[in-house]
Amino acid sequence: MGRISFKFSLIFAILITLTISACGKSENNHTIAGSSEYPIIAWSMLSPADWDGTKLLESVDLSNMQDNDPRAFDLLKHVRAQWNNAPVVNSWDGHAITIKGYPVPLDGDANFIKEFLLVPYFGACIHSPPPPSNQVIHIRLSGMPIPYDSMDSFTDATGAIAVRGILRVAHSSSALGEAGYQMQAQVTAPIEDTTAKTERLTN
Repeated sequence: MGRISFKFSLIFAILITLTISACGKSENNHTIAGSSEYPIIAWSMLSPADWDGTKLLESVDLSNMQDNDPRAFDLLKHVRAQWNNAPVVNSWDGHAITIKGYPVPLDGDANFIKEFLLVPYFGACIHSPPPPSNQVIHIRLSGMPIPYDSMDSFTDATGAIAVRGILRVAHSSSALGEAGYQMQAQVTAPIEDTTAKTERLTN
């Protein structure tokens, strides 16, 4: 990926993250089924209310930066360092939750998914820079791993899944990004019409 395209992919990731944070709660409440034991939460709830990951760009005019401008790389490096250590919400530690997102496989084999990062928008960690670490959950599946060829049965029309489990505030690192949270989780199937479909679990 070229220098300027990488710069703009970061801007795209920031804008998507802001969109998810702004409307995540209503989106989650309309697309998946929660329960009193595992209430649905929005991605915005995992970031402190007074933290804004875009503040680093407020005083920077990106339009004046060329492909080979060292300032762009310094900015990207600084933003990435800040996002990798984004503050979490410690009060979520130990809470049972349900949350919707997009899986980025980490561990498994040619046939099964055992472990993945859950992120709030499609393409994160693959086609664009990873989100801030407070918008990434490191998921380890409880029960049986999910066969790759049946993963579609757990996704909605956009490719999103829902997971439920006990959220832990714990940092982890991988080649695909930094996660501020961890969860031993079950995967549920997102449903658009709660009267027409039933929830499915991996075990």
